[in-house]
Amino acid sequence: MDTTNNDAAFWIAGYTDYLRDVVGAADATRLRHLPTVRRFIATHSGQGAPDWTGLCVQRVTEFIRKEAAPRSGHGRAAPASATRSFLRFLAWRGVAPSGLDRAIPRIRRARHASLPTHLSSEQLARLLQRPAAPGQRRIVTGRSSRCWAGLGLRAGEVATLELDDLDWHAGQLRLRAGKCRRERVLPLPQDVGAALAEYLQHGRPHHRDRRVFLTLTDPARTFQAAAVTAIVRRNLVRAGIPLGRLTGAHMLRHTAASRMVNGGVSLKEVADVLGHRSLQTTGIYAKLDLDALAGVALPWIRGTR
Repeated sequence: MDTTNNDAAFWIAGYTDYLRDVVGAADATRLRHLPTVRRFIATHSGQGAPDWTGLCVQRVTEFIRKEAAPRSGHGRAAPASATRSFLRFLAWRGVAPSGLDRAIPRIRRARHASLPTHLSSEQLARLLQRPAAPGQRRIVTGRSSRCWAGLGLRAGEVATLELDDLDWHAGQLRLRAGKCRRERVLPLPQDVGAALAEYLQHGRPHHRDRRVFLTLTDPARTFQAAAVTAIVRRNLVRAGIPLGRLTGAHMLRHTAASRMVNGGVSLKEVADVLGHRSLQTTGIYAKLDLDALAGVALPWIRGTR
């Protein structure tokens, strides 16, 4: 294949199609990988089109080390994951040797070295009860925040939730295949259902789009996962809650998981709710100090319809 006239945009477009059509990766995966992939392409482009003939383990490893150096925690492994994915794409296109991705050493990090960042019972109550800012309708504040604070949804799952995913008669919420690549159905607790109903009746703009959450702009638009994270972050600041390492929807996801564990829910049940394919991923919540947190333990799904 002649790639002498292909620029960076060509390879980005091809890689995006590959993730969607060949790998079946979620949109969140694509958005997470693209910044690293763009920088990787730039290191092999010089003043012209990317030259993949110079690919070697040493050069790729050096790139990953530089990308990982300023990062910490889970973020240290992200550059290696993105680069391996792109190398598999190049091999699939026939411009890089197959197996080069497997020759790259993994970034070592301690598994479960620290507890996930989560809100205390008092902080969560403050966030959910915070009044809307002047001129702001209660879209993602107060009771509406329970839509993801109570269910531990990913930001992408909140953004892509559709009206047809809400089964009011069965009291269930359907989450479409995303990061976990499988659809799952969750019970819809009464408080979450009430928050959703309040939002749909009084907060959601009238629009023919089937997405549940829409912007207040004119015309209304759908949310992206990054926007959901930014909204939660703003609400945390307005509620006077200190921002930690995780400051968006994922903090609320960890909070929901922590509350479930401290309420006596098994790790298998927590994994099913969160959509974890491996109990090892959920196992980090087993490190919680159950005695210290016993005072904030509340019934969760078991106490609902």
